[in-house]
Amino acid sequence: MLKCKLNITGHCLVTGSSSGIGKAVALEFASKGVPIVAISNDKRALVKLKNEITSVFDVDCYILNKDLLDEKSPLEIYQWCMDNKIDVQILINNIGLVCSGRFEDSCEKSNEDLVRLNLFPMLQLTRYFLPTLKSHNNSYILNMSSLGRCIPMPYKALYAASKAFVYSFSKALSVELKSANVQVSVSCPAGVYTNPHVVQRINSGGIIAKWTSLSVDRVSYFIVNSMLKGKKTIVPGIGAKFLLFLMRVLPESLNILIAVE
Repeated sequence: MLKCKLNITGHCLVTGSSSGIGKAVALEFASKGVPIVAISNDKRALVKLKNEITSVFDVDCYILNKDLLDEKSPLEIYQWCMDNKIDVQILINNIGLVCSGRFEDSCEKSNEDLVRLNLFPMLQLTRYFLPTLKSHNNSYILNMSSLGRCIPMPYKALYAASKAFVYSFSKALSVELKSANVQVSVSCPAGVYTNPHVVQRINSGGIIAKWTSLSVDRVSYFIVNSMLKGKKTIVPGIGAKFLLFLMRVLPESLNILIAVE
């Protein structure tokens, strides 16, 4: 079992926190006594999350109903935190979109939305909050990539490319901030059982998808505790780690065939 020494006095801001990994990560931090700033475009789910956190864990949970496809939202989130003296010590850039299918059949709007949501909120929020994060003796940034960032993925071409960007940016930023006591971690999960639709998709994806997938609670527990222990690259699960090893030793052509299967 992972254990970590917690030295957090500020807040944890989580984007995409109304469901899936974002919600589970918010609950995991709340269980450790860390106050939460939850960001989502689903107001009803945010209210439900706030009620759960405040009643079960007795910690503060601030909610902001923001659509991060709106290019003004990241600055508005930052300004709200500054105006309300919300001291962010942990920044979780979780929000993102997944799409699949032939690229030539995709629509321009969907492609633009995926790129904008998977990349720009991470970049903007990180840039805005860096001065606040650097003011702490220790602070954390966690960016959400994917195991799919390792190889080109036919029928998920744009999604995999966006997650490769997240991974590369995170690793480079980690080096830049090494002397600033800001730890930058990047998580690369495989499949995560987050809702019935995802469960159905994973179960229809073959033995590799089933073998490497984990429940959202196990993934969030592993991500949070690995980050707090100082891990820079976080791959939840033995199956995912073994698949990552295979990706590194197998030729790219074979990896692509496996991805298609």
